[in-house]
Amino acid sequence: MATTTSLPAPDAQSQPGIGPAGRIVGVFFSPKPTFEDIARKPSWVAPMIVLLLISIGLSVTLARRADWIEVSKDQISKSKFASRQIDQLSEGQKAQAYEQAATRGKIIRYVRGFVGWPLLLLISSGIYLGVFKLIGGARTNFATAFAVTTFAHLPIGLRELIAIPVLFLKDPASIDPENYLASNPAAILGSDLPTWQLVPLGALDVFGLWAVALMAIGFSATDPKKLPLGKSFGIAFGVFCAIILFFTVLAWVFS
Repeated sequence: MATTTSLPAPDAQSQPGIGPAGRIVGVFFSPKPTFEDIARKPSWVAPMIVLLLISIGLSVTLARRADWIEVSKDQISKSKFASRQIDQLSEGQKAQAYEQAATRGKIIRYVRGFVGWPLLLLISSGIYLGVFKLIGGARTNFATAFAVTTFAHLPIGLRELIAIPVLFLKDPASIDPENYLASNPAAILGSDLPTWQLVPLGALDVFGLWAVALMAIGFSATDPKKLPLGKSFGIAFGVFCAIILFFTVLAWVFS
């Protein structure tokens, strides 16, 4: 009589992993299994390199294409304190002040291109990890949280990549270095609104919301029992709203 033997199910740890390029593509097209693989074997080097290269390219493009004199005038006009200070100057002194502000703006843009992403991802990882542990009881560590956060922000890198050729088609006077792509209400409504109103409108960005959704999927993958997908989405978007509220209030105080 023939006998049948059942083969043991393959161990999740022994399953072949997804390579760095596959993970980058998978985040966009199959995020759940991709983040499950990232949670099993955290890594962040590949997406960090991609984000940095795109960020540097965008910063160089903005520094060369934007009319930084107009940018500095617009920024000063939105600050009551800065406006009062500039109004007390002569025309020659005003021109010099705008030139100095434009130079500082370019330098800051270059610096952001190199250090912006590492700093943002470190801070974001710490905030989200703390909240997911405190509210969701997540059983994970900072290395895994940092890998999830880095991969989850790739849609924002995609926004920056799309923006580079778009900036070459724009009139330099119309380029806003802080809102360079019309992917949110702030870019569509224009810059006539006060800064504190532009902050929440700018946060409603298609690519930014996509990144928050990926954060939820990613943290859920690190501890599915403690963080079912619905709960993870609630925590991720709750943190997002709290951050936006903080910066909105800050902009209102200094406007």
